[in-house]
Amino acid sequence: MVLTQKLRHDGPVASSIHWKTRPGPRYRVCFRLTRDDTVQVAVVDSADHVVRVLASSDPLEGSDAAHCFAWDGRDASGQPAPRGAYRLQLSLRDADRVAVSGERLTIPAPGPPS
Repeated sequence: MVLTQKLRHDGPVASSIHWKTRPGPRYRVCFRLTRDDTVQVAVVDSADHVVRVLASSDPLEGSDAAHCFAWDGRDASGQPAPRGAYRLQLSLRDADRVAVSGERLTIPAPGPPS
């Protein structure tokens, strides 16, 4: 309970998180930070396991700056990510916080070959 209250007091890590689908499969995720920080940006699966790191230890600006990262739909080993729900994980080094978005990207089962 104390941890929950502290997190509520600290406020959100990011806002305006949006996944965009592009042909390919290619995906783009954009967000705004609430403060300047050094950030790791990762895609996680439904069990919150890191599937792919999109940026590692990048200094990013908060407030009005929008940050966008592309994901090719592949895991860290280069294999296509299986169907399922994926979310954005932000690890803020300076604030010592990790947050996983509620906004989901769903990769559907592949269709029949054409």
